Amino acid sequence: MGALALVVPVSLWYAASLGDDTYRLLWRTPKVLSGETVALTAAAALAFLAGAAVVRSLARRRVVRPWPGLGPESLRRLERGSSVVFWLTATGYLAFAAAAAARGLSPAALVQAFVAQDNYGSEFRAQLEPVPGVTTLTQAGLAYVVMASVLLVHRWDARTARRLAVVLLLALFRSFVNTERLALLELLVPLAVVAAMTLRRRGPVVARRAVALAPVVLVPLVVAVFGAFEYSRSWQFFESRTDQTFWGFVLARISGYYATAFNNGAIRWEEGTFAGRLPYESVQLFWDAPVVADLDLYNRLSAATPLASQNLLERYGNPEFNNPGGLTVPLVDLGVVGGLVYLGLAGVLLGLAYQAFVEGRLVGLLLYPVAATGVFELPRYVYWSQGRVLPAVLCVVAVALYVARARGSEQDGGAGRAPGGAVEQGTPVRRQVRS
Repeated sequence: MGALALVVPVSLWYAASLGDDTYRLLWRTPKVLSGETVALTAAAALAFLAGAAVVRSLARRRVVRPWPGLGPESLRRLERGSSVVFWLTATGYLAFAAAAAARGLSPAALVQAFVAQDNYGSEFRAQLEPVPGVTTLTQAGLAYVVMASVLLVHRWDARTARRLAVVLLLALFRSFVNTERLALLELLVPLAVVAAMTLRRRGPVVARRAVALAPVVLVPLVVAVFGAFEYSRSWQFFESRTDQTFWGFVLARISGYYATAFNNGAIRWEEGTFAGRLPYESVQLFWDAPVVADLDLYNRLSAATPLASQNLLERYGNPEFNNPGGLTVPLVDLGVVGGLVYLGLAGVLLGLAYQAFVEGRLVGLLLYPVAATGVFELPRYVYWSQGRVLPAVLCVVAVALYVARARGSEQDGGAGRAPGGAVEQGTPVRRQVRS
């Protein structure tokens, strides 16, 4: 929650403080963000934070020592389950490679792009178009990274470490070639979350205190990764067209993504609502599911978009900056009351996942790191409702159910400890774990 409390006030203030001339000069879009939409956006963020805060205030704090506290049989099953997830990920990347080769992707062109660090305007994205139902398996890599990090926290294993390195390198390659930096960020953030909790529970005193500043550390990490990919994605083109330094350009670029996201949310709020429109982005993974998408159910069931609401960014914004504004999306989809309830429930669910994470419950251990990326992305779009998250969630649920079958037979963790590492509710624990 600290990440959202850190990112939203600064970025929203920045977006609101700029004038129309600045928007047109920096991002070639008029400023639509008004006092009303700023207030609605702030209320949306507060609804999310309130939902998470309620869970944290009412939850019974139970400390697991050592954290995460999984038993031997649970670890064996988690390792076996993670192996299946790894090979699913590898299958997805092999399908990507085969499809790209069939579309004419040249190894020489890849090498040249890496050497020159320039993929601006390349044809790689077209050549790496996904193969529905197959290349989606690459997103299982998100679940594998979390499982591998939990296993490595318990004990070092060379094979698990090698596989983790392979998945990270594949994501790095994909994020460069496909100009998809989220493919790497959504792996690095869960790794940072698990590492931070490990230091907090098992590290020296200095490290435990430093973890309280984790959101402050993660923000520069996100900026650094953003800048590293922006170098090849756009800096090579803009370097000769601007008098900014590279890092000045990066900061202006990333602040533009957030400012225009808030502005695009205002555009959608004022111009994109109409009678009979069904919610879309807030439940996008449903509409993008294979069978549902093939049947084009959204366009069949939702009211037709009126002319005034078509191509909103081309009419009122800039298609280059196309983030819809995650805090505004539920308001546009569900109305003010429905949107605030949606975000409040999202905060509750994330708060429950975090509580299970700090208590060493397997579902929380695997699910919360996956969800943590969405906190950083919420000002720009609703990450959790994207179809790219669904494969990882399905893998987490399947493996968690498989591991849960071991808990009835294993006896570990000492008296008062429930199988799987959590302290039973009857065990009094005074110490609180704060987020």
